[in-house]
Amino acid sequence: MSEAGSPIWVVARVHGPDEGGVQTYVAQVAQAYARSGRRVTVFAKSSAGPRRAVEGGVTLVDVGPASQLRVYMRLARAMAAAWIAGERPEAIHACTWRAAIPALPFRRPLVVTVHGREIGRPAGIAFLLMRAVLSRTARVVAVSDATRALMLSRMPTLADRCVAAWNGVVLPAERPVETGNAVPRIITVCRLVPRKNVAAAVRAVSDCRAGGVAIDYAVIGRGDDESAVREAVADGAVIQGPGGIVMTGYVSDEELALRYRTADIFLHPQIALEGGAEMEGFGLSVADAMAQGIPCIVGRDGGPGELVRDGVDGLVVDGRTPSEIRAAVALLARDPAYRRKLGENARAFAAENFCWDRHCRLALEGLADQLGRPDAGQESRAGKAVLST
Repeated sequence: MSEAGSPIWVVARVHGPDEGGVQTYVAQVAQAYARSGRRVTVFAKSSAGPRRAVEGGVTLVDVGPASQLRVYMRLARAMAAAWIAGERPEAIHACTWRAAIPALPFRRPLVVTVHGREIGRPAGIAFLLMRAVLSRTARVVAVSDATRALMLSRMPTLADRCVAAWNGVVLPAERPVETGNAVPRIITVCRLVPRKNVAAAVRAVSDCRAGGVAIDYAVIGRGDDESAVREAVADGAVIQGPGGIVMTGYVSDEELALRYRTADIFLHPQIALEGGAEMEGFGLSVADAMAQGIPCIVGRDGGPGELVRDGVDGLVVDGRTPSEIRAAVALLARDPAYRRKLGENARAFAAENFCWDRHCRLALEGLADQLGRPDAGQESRAGKAVLST
């Protein structure tokens, strides 16, 4: 498949400025394709749309907020209009399997990314729809080995076209050797949902503080599990001594960057729920922390458990065992030299293994051998058929 100057479409049901890991994924994948010299058009929806914008070699066609069905229709019509106008992409990269639905009429190699829970949870008609969509793909990109295993447990016939490709990070400037914090600072950055297990993290930190370990802990994010996390924070508020626990909610990009720069430990003891269907597929915030040189404490389940090498660049615990989380927190809080060693290893590992450009190369690898180009008549009919619906 040609690269320099060739067009590629990226399709998503979400986009910034709305929050979320998939929104980050969409932006970074589009930029990686643009860096390779491709002409990138992103078809997506956000609360800021409808709009059309061009920035950094990426054209954004934002169809704006609407019901799910209307979003699909708007995305399909926007792609059809581009198709009729003569823009024929070399490939279409859908950032989730549901985002691939409006791309199905366009006869181009279809790449679909799977992240975790969105392939583990569908049942009944939703599962049949997912299977129908993924069976049409030329390439399925799983963001971790754990995600690939989950997908193949449901659709084993896709093994030969599914590749595991870790997400990337934007590697920051060199991290100071010492943060200078008199009291170790721990952060958790995530959407507050049950599988993140943040309430258990708060209780572990509270237990450590009750045992005389000085810790400052900030939970950064918001979500459906916020009330349970807030209750755990309130239970630990009575503990006296250095440090404390706060919930910041949503913070600006500038404050988030400062929190990462000044953190000593990143805590993310995620668990899998619903028999493994509800899982953390990768863990972008974990990868970001590793890139900052922060040692991470993560759960064994899902993607983060394969990103962090236990005892090498972080600690891996059973998120369902409070004593394991508590022991890991206490160990790193009390041992700055060990923290520094793990953090240095984490940064080196992130620099070597988390690369958006490589992620996108793997996404397109081998597509030219898998699918032929349709004839011009078929191409024209595909776009016109969508516009006429």
